[in-house]
Amino acid sequence: MIKPGPGNMQLKDNTKYLLACIVMILAAFVQCYRTVHDLHWASEPDFDRDIAYIHSTLNGNYGQDPNIAGQYMWYNPMLFLFETLIVKLTSIPINIVVARAGAFINLLSPIAFFFMAVKLFDFRVGLAALLSFLFLVNGNLPCWGGATYSPWLISDTFSQFLFYISIFFCYKAFAEQKLFWFIMLGASIGLTFLGHSAPVFIIILIMISIQGQRVIKALIAKEYPAIGKFFLQGLVTIIPFIIFAFPFLYYVYGKYHFHFINREILECAPGIFARKETLTLLKLNITFSLPISVIGLVWFYKKFENPTLRKIVWNWFFICLVMYVYESAVPTANHILHIKLPDTIPAFHYFFYLKALQSVFFGFGFVFLLSKLVQWINSLKKKNLTVNFSNSLVIICVLLYALFYYPIYSKRADFVDLREQAIQKGNEKDKIDVYNFIIKNIPLDNVLLCEHGLSLFPVMPTGIKMVSVETFFSNPYISYIQRESDRNKMLTYLSLGAPDDAAKLFNDYKVSLILLTNQDYAKYKTPAFATDKVIFKNGSYTLMSFEIRKADIMAQNL
Repeated sequence: MIKPGPGNMQLKDNTKYLLACIVMILAAFVQCYRTVHDLHWASEPDFDRDIAYIHSTLNGNYGQDPNIAGQYMWYNPMLFLFETLIVKLTSIPINIVVARAGAFINLLSPIAFFFMAVKLFDFRVGLAALLSFLFLVNGNLPCWGGATYSPWLISDTFSQFLFYISIFFCYKAFAEQKLFWFIMLGASIGLTFLGHSAPVFIIILIMISIQGQRVIKALIAKEYPAIGKFFLQGLVTIIPFIIFAFPFLYYVYGKYHFHFINREILECAPGIFARKETLTLLKLNITFSLPISVIGLVWFYKKFENPTLRKIVWNWFFICLVMYVYESAVPTANHILHIKLPDTIPAFHYFFYLKALQSVFFGFGFVFLLSKLVQWINSLKKKNLTVNFSNSLVIICVLLYALFYYPIYSKRADFVDLREQAIQKGNEKDKIDVYNFIIKNIPLDNVLLCEHGLSLFPVMPTGIKMVSVETFFSNPYISYIQRESDRNKMLTYLSLGAPDDAAKLFNDYKVSLILLTNQDYAKYKTPAFATDKVIFKNGSYTLMSFEIRKADIMAQNL
């Protein structure tokens, strides 16, 4: 039987479990490495945004928005700083580092997850939970849709290891009530904020819930010294958080005051998480491992006794569940019912960490079912058939499960479809030629005007400034709608003719480059107030320098 509590569940022979952990992680690594080992580009626009930040940082412009002139960094910096360091140390091209490094760097996540599960529960639950985390829980969901080990170096998949470390510190802080652990928790949350905002929201809500209940109980009992102690714990958590989060907090709070203008980013529901795909999302989550997780959840509810861990786990569960439902409803309320509700982060981020907890519950369910199977076999009282519920049995069963499921796991869309999309992107020679020309020949403080589709690739990863960037990769602290409208106006002027006052609009944005498809270039009309020159042309695209005559600007300013 399972005995609850991290102190009671430790096993004597841990070496076997560590070896089994290494075997499973290596098996997953082989698949992830095979997926990305020869790629030159990664398919998702997230990678292109990171490449832009890397270019900007290498040019000494850390803290700037790489694609909007005069604006500040708005996206969490840890991942692109990590990638920048790799580029500096190895001189490997940025696009290759971003495409291939995930198989190595993302190993931090299963290691941290296993560490958390073992330290909070035990090696049996930890190993079974790791089985789910690596191979089972995501089914065919994209890597950013659920917590797992992935070859793709997206900020969600990268930064989750910090969440698991923070959960461990959260337990130590509330279980031992020592200020040291609250300081460590604050530092961990601060570092997590550098990686991604989503896990920070979850950890903070867990802390507020647990500490808030303690404050209320102390107030009711009139234990006022205890209230002072609780607020001191909060203070020593906040201070290291601010210190460690400062390299990013300085910009999003100090410069932007967390004032979101482009709220479309907060309501982002990509791919399978779109409202119209709800039924498909449900189907993808109904897997063979799900009932085992449900059984584990029920066992945890009925049998697990450690009160602090119960609070942390249930707060983790209900915060992610409730916030996922709430954030999924916000776009509907805003756009259909015209009810403006406050946003936090896109809903799928909460779902991501709900899947991590599903793996934890799978660990409990797997061990419980295996113990029941052993009891049933022994109850048959067959001669020469006595099975011991031993460490070796748990390890063998976990490894056999992984072995039999591995062929299915290796066919996941993350490994097959995204690899194919990355290969196709690497074959877009004309776009890549534009990218290479810009980064080799044009200072990145120039402002380039291009159509909506080209703003993602090839332009965004260059780190050059633009009039407007695609909705979900645009700076959320400035008006996307205004900049997109101005971009469309200027492009229209270039094909249909520009009015006399158009020079001011081009000058306001300091447009000095124009990128057009060759089809649009055939319709291009040089504005009367400007001079231009083709500086690059290939089979698909034309890049021009663009300069407004000073006399025309002076005339419009009179």
